[in-house]
Amino acid sequence: MVYFYESKPTEYSLPYTLVTGKDKFENDLLIKYGYRELNYIWFHADKYSSGHIYLQLHENEKELQDVPPEVVQDCIQLCKSESIQGNKLNQCTIIFTGWHNLRKNKYMNPGEVSFKSMKAVRRIECFARDNKILNRLSKTRVEIFENVEELLHQGKKSRDPNFFTNYIANNRELLIEQEKERRQAKKNKKKIKSQNSDSDFEYTDD
Repeated sequence: MVYFYESKPTEYSLPYTLVTGKDKFENDLLIKYGYRELNYIWFHADKYSSGHIYLQLHENEKELQDVPPEVVQDCIQLCKSESIQGNKLNQCTIIFTGWHNLRKNKYMNPGEVSFKSMKAVRRIECFARDNKILNRLSKTRVEIFENVEELLHQGKKSRDPNFFTNYIANNRELLIEQEKERRQAKKNKKKIKSQNSDSDFEYTDD
């Protein structure tokens, strides 16, 4: 599955789209089906495993310097939070580069990437976890669960920079409802499993 977030630090901010895969396999799909028109900047915790976070720049933006610093903070906070090791640190280095600079071949493990040019890879420091930022982002999260690869493929074929933002805008309520249903089904399954486990226990009074 793939998660989409909206970065809008204030009510007056221009919204930005952030994207990440649930795990290394979805992160590979995001690399495979990315395309230049999406204008993605890729973020990853340096020297630690972490989620792959993508920031979609606006049409008139070419690099991270064009983006408001509050939005950059959203990106690196989310990236740090998606690293088990990095999230425990008071300070963590985040690397970033354009999607077009990522290199992936069949010999690499899932989630592993290299770069076409190390000169195009930059670093930025992320400090202590900011729960205020993460809670705000969490409230905007929309999950694409079904037919993920098919949807990513459709986006790449379209070459439309607004393909995913339009898809989410048109299906937001349905996607949120589907996620709620999955969560409830998971809770019910866990509850039934717990009840069955309790019923298997026999108490004997000697």
